[in-house]
Amino acid sequence: MVLISLAASATVLHPETAPDIDAEEKLEAAIHTEIVLGDLRGAMAQYQALAAHPLDKAIGARALFRYARCLEKLDRRPEAYDVYRRIAKHYSDQPEAALARSRLADWEYSVSGPANLRFEQGIPGRLPDAWFVPALPKDADHWAQLQRSGCMGRESCAVVLVPENAPVRVGNLMQSFNAAAYRGKNVRLAAWLRLEASAPDDRAQMWLGVDRANDKKGFFDVMSGRPVRSSEWTLVEIRGRIDSDATFIKFGVMSIGRGRVWVEHVSFEVVSESSDSRP
Repeated sequence: MVLISLAASATVLHPETAPDIDAEEKLEAAIHTEIVLGDLRGAMAQYQALAAHPLDKAIGARALFRYARCLEKLDRRPEAYDVYRRIAKHYSDQPEAALARSRLADWEYSVSGPANLRFEQGIPGRLPDAWFVPALPKDADHWAQLQRSGCMGRESCAVVLVPENAPVRVGNLMQSFNAAAYRGKNVRLAAWLRLEASAPDDRAQMWLGVDRANDKKGFFDVMSGRPVRSSEWTLVEIRGRIDSDATFIKFGVMSIGRGRVWVEHVSFEVVSESSDSRP
């Protein structure tokens, strides 16, 4: 599966032996933007640019850590948590890895379950409340939007987009929350999807994944063998058992290719193995 992360591009690096003076100056400018000017979103764009193509691994680690701190300040804790984990894993030889591990050790994850599954909260044309996309804040609304028209019923829905200038043809509207209440239980994720295709390979896929303790991966299903290609509303579901040591649950809807994926009536529930409930 292709799951795009805000920090994914920072995991493949080509550091030079000599420090990059220009990158150091850019990092200081980004910190000035964050601390002195108080422009968190502007600083985040600068940090992400440095982390995406660093000539100096130390600069990349520092920029990514500052990026995560900005996410925390904006109360985007699920995204911040993911970035800290990536720093700890992919920059283990840098001082920021210890700082990231410290943040993770003291983490109190406030998101205890899914939210806004019917897309009732938010502003039309903007990213739906409680959902996020792997993009900078200034670009988020170009990747997913809340809609009040074009939906299956008279209620709200969302559309997952892939901008024309996107470097990777995958849009991903997602949520992440604490798994404590669901450990050892069978769950069902369901949603209605439809695809506005613009190329033969376009498709929609829902996914559900579990993170376990010690950075292990648990249950995972991305519907790789059963994508949605229909322009008609289609009910899809994923059933699975949440691992007993699960730490976080993540799920989302992807638009793969150049199409637009519409999603409505998402549900996430605990079920028995024989349950046949519907959203």
